[in-house]
Amino acid sequence: MTGEYSRYGGVRFGPPDLRALADEGYSAVDMHVHTTHSDGLVRVEDALARGLRIGASFAVTDHNTVTGAVEAVRAAGEGQVIVPGIEVSAAEGPHILVYFYSMDDLVDYHREVVAPALQASPYLATTLPTEAVLAGLDGRDAIAIAAHPFGYLFLCRGVCKAIAAGELAPEVLCRLDGLEGVCGGMTRTQNERAIAFAADHDLILTGGTDAHLISELGRVVTIAKADSIEGFLSAVRRGDALVWGQEKSILEKTFQATAVLPSYAPYLGSSIEIQCRQNAPRALRFLKGERR
Repeated sequence: MTGEYSRYGGVRFGPPDLRALADEGYSAVDMHVHTTHSDGLVRVEDALARGLRIGASFAVTDHNTVTGAVEAVRAAGEGQVIVPGIEVSAAEGPHILVYFYSMDDLVDYHREVVAPALQASPYLATTLPTEAVLAGLDGRDAIAIAAHPFGYLFLCRGVCKAIAAGELAPEVLCRLDGLEGVCGGMTRTQNERAIAFAADHDLILTGGTDAHLISELGRVVTIAKADSIEGFLSAVRRGDALVWGQEKSILEKTFQATAVLPSYAPYLGSSIEIQCRQNAPRALRFLKGERR
């Protein structure tokens, strides 16, 4: 398998050779995919068809909802490892990717923990602090991963960025299983920081495109020799999975951001209020010269 390796091992940069991986008995799972059930432009049936065509499996990780994941798991084709997942938006800003061995457990978690905390803008922050998002997983068989841990731009959408900004206590890391080591929406520098941070803190790594468009699916994958959800997630949990993928270009990121904006139009007022509430404290500190 070709590609540029991270100096920390377990991660390969570059376009993944999905067919070669399949021939060698690996499942290649894009672990960060959004559909039309949240702010993505990807229909579940189209994602399943593309996955079969290119040789990739995936996890539907819609923002604060599970209907897309339920549809995908039920409609999955033979040999597709469709992982039950969700991306929960915490009140302070960070996004947490959660993967479940069982669809029933995912649905229960959403019903009992996430759904009561939804706001008028459903794809942005819930009212749950990051600690509560993770505490809600107690007793559930799930893997919690910090999405794009050093993103995005001026927004604290990553756990590591929020810790550095003083928005989260470092102790929250104790409740996480790992970090998203390669996120298609991040820069190479941000991903390398995530990989190094995981190595320093003994955290596992996953990878996903953060796909909102069908053409993005499968460009970053997490790889393991497994042919079931249980086998795949167990390999991830043990740290036996590899990550292989390539970040999007600036042009691709700009196109994606523009394409998803209409999804937020019906919730404009609430979206602005949430963004202001999350980012005003940091902006004030910056203006006072308290730069973190």
